[in-house]
Amino acid sequence: MTLYTAVTPSSHYLGDDTFWPAIDLAELRRVLTLSSTISEARLKVAMMGATSHIHRLLATWRFKLRQQGYEHLNDVPAPTHNNCSILVTHYLNAVEVATASELYHLIRVVECGRPCPPDPFTYKSLSTGEARHYDD
Repeated sequence: MTLYTAVTPSSHYLGDDTFWPAIDLAELRRVLTLSSTISEARLKVAMMGATSHIHRLLATWRFKLRQQGYEHLNDVPAPTHNNCSILVTHYLNAVEVATASELYHLIRVVECGRPCPPDPFTYKSLSTGEARHYDD
């Protein structure tokens, strides 16, 4: 099952650009193996941030495809795997990874109660990828 099949109105998210496949939030939760402590609202905010970022990165490519007459990503000729275009599969994988990253960031901010941006001068020296507060 892909993230955009078996969609129900309550778990369905379709952005304002119909070129991209709709995202099934329940399936996204299952794929990311999220516990029930992550609310539907928090998951949706993270997913919307993730798709926004991905759409910005792919905007020029999408524009060129639209000029060629493709209305939806699934219409673009590409090999398929399990009856799903690999372009759609790659898009959905990008949404999964970016959503997980967004959730990680949102949870860190909520846990400490304030934004945790990395110090640009010490970030490069951190081997674990940890972020520190500027005043630590």
